[in-house]
Amino acid sequence: MYKYRKIWQASTSLESKVVALSFDGVYRHSRVLVNGTDVGGCLAGWTKFEIRVDSYLKLGERNTIEVHADNTGAGIHRSVHLMVRNHNLLCKDGIRLATLSASGVALLTFEVLLDNEKKDDVEVSLELARRGRNAIQWRTKTKTSELKQNFEISNPDLWSVETPNLYDCTVVINGDLYKFKYGLRTLELKPGHGFLVNGQAVNLRGGCIHADNGILGAASFKAAELRRVSIMKKNGFNAIQVLLQACDEVGMYVMDEFADYWYQAKSKYDDSNTFNERWEYEVASLVERARNHPSVIMYSLGNEVTEPSTAYGHTIAKKLLDLTHKLDPSRPNTIAVNLTLAMMTYSKIPPGDPNTPPADNKGGLGDLTSSSFFNIIASMFLSILRYIPKFNHANVVTNRLYSYMDVAGYNYGDIRYPLDAKLHPSRMMLGTETFPPDLPMIWSNVEKIPNLIGDFMWTGWDYLGEVGIGLHDYEASRFTPVTLYKPWPHIVGGCGALDITGVPNASAFVAQACWKFLPQPVIAVRPLDVSSLYYKATPWRNSDAIEGWGWKGCEGQKAYIEVITQEEEAELFLNGRSLGRASSNQANRYTARFLTAYEPGELLAVAYSGGQERSRSTLRSANVASVKIVNEKSGELVADRQDLAYLELQLADQDGNIEMNDDDALTVEVHGDATLAALGSAYYKNLGHFDSNVHKTWRGRALAVIRSGSSSGDVVVTVSSVRHGSSSVTIKQRA
Repeated sequence: MYKYRKIWQASTSLESKVVALSFDGVYRHSRVLVNGTDVGGCLAGWTKFEIRVDSYLKLGERNTIEVHADNTGAGIHRSVHLMVRNHNLLCKDGIRLATLSASGVALLTFEVLLDNEKKDDVEVSLELARRGRNAIQWRTKTKTSELKQNFEISNPDLWSVETPNLYDCTVVINGDLYKFKYGLRTLELKPGHGFLVNGQAVNLRGGCIHADNGILGAASFKAAELRRVSIMKKNGFNAIQVLLQACDEVGMYVMDEFADYWYQAKSKYDDSNTFNERWEYEVASLVERARNHPSVIMYSLGNEVTEPSTAYGHTIAKKLLDLTHKLDPSRPNTIAVNLTLAMMTYSKIPPGDPNTPPADNKGGLGDLTSSSFFNIIASMFLSILRYIPKFNHANVVTNRLYSYMDVAGYNYGDIRYPLDAKLHPSRMMLGTETFPPDLPMIWSNVEKIPNLIGDFMWTGWDYLGEVGIGLHDYEASRFTPVTLYKPWPHIVGGCGALDITGVPNASAFVAQACWKFLPQPVIAVRPLDVSSLYYKATPWRNSDAIEGWGWKGCEGQKAYIEVITQEEEAELFLNGRSLGRASSNQANRYTARFLTAYEPGELLAVAYSGGQERSRSTLRSANVASVKIVNEKSGELVADRQDLAYLELQLADQDGNIEMNDDDALTVEVHGDATLAALGSAYYKNLGHFDSNVHKTWRGRALAVIRSGSSSGDVVVTVSSVRHGSSSVTIKQRA
């Protein structure tokens, strides 16, 4: 049980005001107490909720606000806001904007829902502006409970991933002000043409992400989300799940997911037993949160759920999908179906009463058909498992469920794409979860099949939990049984194309080559300190190669080098000597492979297509390495106690070449009105604490996160080491 307490002096100016506490996320089973009185709460951990508290306040006195969270995890992990209004006229989810068309002239519909049973006069105004120029200025009075008005906007600046143009939207209702950003864009699913944004076909280059922020833990900050989305976009992704405000600003498409489970438990401490009493409220909250965000292009109502093995499960699936359509007809929906699990549990005609839940409150066969069970089987028998969905039984048992959806979600069922494109020519398909090593073949199908609108790899960004599912196991022998999850002190999944600090690996570079987002070849090297050891890989990651040629003490060791390129072949040179040419086509996962003995110096990769050089790149070993600080923040810290500065800490030479094999303990000290929010590395066996000011680098890197204070001035961050000297950086902070 987490308990939070704040003592707050309530001003007498709040007399006759509507006062509410708005929570962006409390995990979970929260209760809110004002001066000892329980005033409400929320079962769910990710749902935004608001509680009116003005009748419980003592104006002019000190008030005690408490939040209790009964959970196994994060507690209050998102912002809490004090909302003060003149009245309570606006209904929940009461401001709705939708772009109906967007060509030379955009057609925008504006809707306001009011609690106005007395039919009083209510004054409503709307202003939509961009760069100081008004696109809409409108004011009216109404006595109704629902106000709807259409507007035309000439020469609109449309929103897309490539052009994330946002308008400033201001709505005033009887003096109460509501401000937010809004993007004009249209969505359309068109069989034979694909997924259209503003009339243009878009293929979703997707990466699944977890809710944690790496070394920051579960806490969500705008600066952290902006950084994550920006790094993913830089690495070629154009679609992820959630992080709405950041995705609006940076330009990223979002598939917004409702839940990973329904009423069948997937883990001991999940909330499946309360599903039936909360799903309608939570779906409505999901839509409310997403409605005015242009980045949200689709709703996912479930991931790898086996409840549709029963007739009641089908009823729930259809109710979930239908409710999103009712609340928001402008966006398509899907459910992510694991086809192998579906073959094990689904039937052509689901058994049971469609209106009665199973007696044990379960669907499927329990633990034997969970996502974890699939993951274990995948890690042991991948070569067989990936072909199982090809059997027609997969089509037979999913056809009814898929017919409810706008987009059929395929988890690890990519082998069916060509088959189902012929069997179901009007079905729109999406890879909702796939193995990253399979992306070269998957993306070939995306480019060939118009109704296949994209792919989401598991995962785009690494995360804390599901420890070891993507890690190369160098402690295994040829006779060691395959294990999915690794024991403590393993802490990360290890399957991200970017690690928990945001550094890309071979999976990210191969994805960029698939998407033709890799103008120059990337030279990646399997870690030389373990290159002679036997290892076992997993289906989620076929290479642990990383960028870096600084391997102190590894002279003469076998060096397995991967040149990743979107061109047809690559030639590799070591200190001017050619190591030969190798194919880097799709069949080779866009990777040319080389083996040599390690020696310091320079690697040069030259990429060719059609026999002609297209591009080249180099990778150099480090000379004398010392502590370097790279401040990712281009501007000043904002003194609001919520801003963050990310500092990449490197053991590198004066030219920025990183030493990968001489890790050192770093100590970080912050001087000025700011704090060290987190310090850590991407090491998968991390024995350190992310809230400590001492941490060891991993492969020559660590990450420090500085959190702003509340006053202007200089913030000086000093980083010292045991063997690599020290360095400091000054960050400006403004109030």
